[in-house]
Formats: sequence, C-alpha cells, structure tokens
Amino acid sequence: MVYTDYLQRVLFEDVDARCVVVRLQDVIEEVNKRCADTPAVAQRLLSEALLLSALMSSGLKFSGRISLQIRADSGPLRMLVADCTDQGGLRGTVSVDSAERLPEQTSDLIGELSGNAVLTLTLDPSEGGQRWQGIVPFEGRCLADAVAGYFERSEQLPTVFRLATDGKVAAAIMLQRMPGDDSDSDGWNHLEHLLATVEDGELLDLPAETLLRRLFHAERRRLFPARELCFYCPCSRERVENMLLSLGPDELASMADEPEPVEVRCQFCNQSYRFEPSELAALYPDEAVQGPPTLH
Repeated sequence: MVYTDYLQRVLFEDVDARCVVVRLQDVIEEVNKRCADTPAVAQRLLSEALLLSALMSSGLKFSGRISLQIRADSGPLRMLVADCTDQGGLRGTVSVDSAERLPEQTSDLIGELSGNAVLTLTLDPSEGGQRWQGIVPFEGRCLADAVAGYFERSEQLPTVFRLATDGKVAAAIMLQRMPGDDSDSDGWNHLEHLLATVEDGELLDLPAETLLRRLFHAERRRLFPARELCFYCPCSRERVENMLLSLGPDELASMADEPEPVEVRCQFCNQSYRFEPSELAALYPDEAVQGPPTLH
C-alpha cells in the first residue's frame, strides 16, 4: 500500500546499523493549518521537530509515545513540542515571542538557544509503564544536531540525521548505530559517507525504497514494510475534565463562581472545550464546589 505520510525502516546485514526514512505531507498541512498565525520560520522548525519525533518513534518497544520538547528562558523561541505514538500518530506545537523580531532561517532561530534552553526527550507508555525523561542543555547548530548529540552522549548511539522541508512537504533520513559491538568502524564510516551524498531534492521527491536503493545499492539490507503516519491528538472533553479536577476544589470553586463559562483550548489541535459554571460545580460530587445561585 502506498502512503502519503509514512515511515520506512531498513537494517543493514553486515554492519550493526539501521536506517529510517520519514516523509510528511498531510501531517504538515494539518499542523500548519492549526497554527496558521505562527510565523513561517517557526512552522518550518516545528516540521523538523515532527520529523525527528517520527524517526525516534521507530525505536519504541512499547505502546505509548515519544516526545521532543525545547524550552527557552529568553529569546524569540519559547517552547517547541512534537511527539509521535508507536502507531504513528503525530502532533506538535510551537510558541514564539511575538514582540521579538524573528530571523528568516531556522538555523538562526536555533542559534539563539545555546546556553539558554533545555532539550527534553520523554518516553510515555500508555499502559501503566514507567514514564522516563532525559533532560540536557540544548547544544548544536540545528535541531537535528541537538538530538544527535543527545544520542551520542546519553545513549552512546552514534546517530546522523538529514532533514529537508519546503513548507508543504518534509522528509528526513536517520542513520543510527545499533548497541553492541562497534569494532566495524570502516563499515559505519562507509554508511556515513553514503548518507552525506543525499540531496534535499532526493529526500523530498523520491519514494523511500528508491532513495534507499540509490544510497545503499551495494549494501546487504533488510527492508521492513512502510508504516503510515498521520496527525493525531488524543485530547477529549474527559481529559480536560481530569485536568480541571487536578486543580483542586478551591480553584474549581473560584472558577464556578464566575458568571462566564470557562473555555479550554488544546494547544496541539486547537480544539475548544467550553464549561458552564454549573458544569464546573458538577465535576465534584460533594459540596466543595458551588456555582453561582440560579436567578428566577
């Protein structure tokens, strides 16, 4: 089956390494539509983050999601989040300071983060497993460099990324050394050299199988079936209610005392959830939360 948005994996038979190709089109369109007011440079950076989270999801061994997050204390980029489930569901959001002038290139936007931001990778199982986070200072000339540096230092897994985006389509390829014997440095270096020859146009235009065949035609490799990727946000009214409950009865009481309804908007999919004061009061079954008196 041919997918518009997909992830394609390949293992090399003679070198302890794997390669993953990701292509996004419908996901990019959907995310850009939901953050239409976001500057173009921030949208492109979000596209890169979505590519990286999709690539990293190829290594998930459980049901859940992997999330990439950047938070900055100052500068134009304040927050960037992208995550992908083990089933290929992607979502993302980016926040910039509108009061600051944004550069035109994502590399310039990233350049202001050095020493000013943290990179967080989160593994979040959906079936009661233990949540895990890795938090490191943001380092690198681009988002791909920062993630590759994390794998190198924290996981001891040499990793190389190549990313390309034209605003409508985004594509990427990842080459990663597998855990275990690293004695075959010549084989790994040869794969790195081959990957360095790929051009942006090839990444954006060629199907994954064609691209992998061109790059590694002389290498023994095992190709896995492509996996479809799509936009997916798990937000729901029930989840928002649980979030409101986590605020505690006093905070809910204060909100229920207001005459106007409360509107909660998902930062990922822009879906709005509206709660009347009486609905807020009903979230707690006891008398801890009381709405305003009914007028007759």
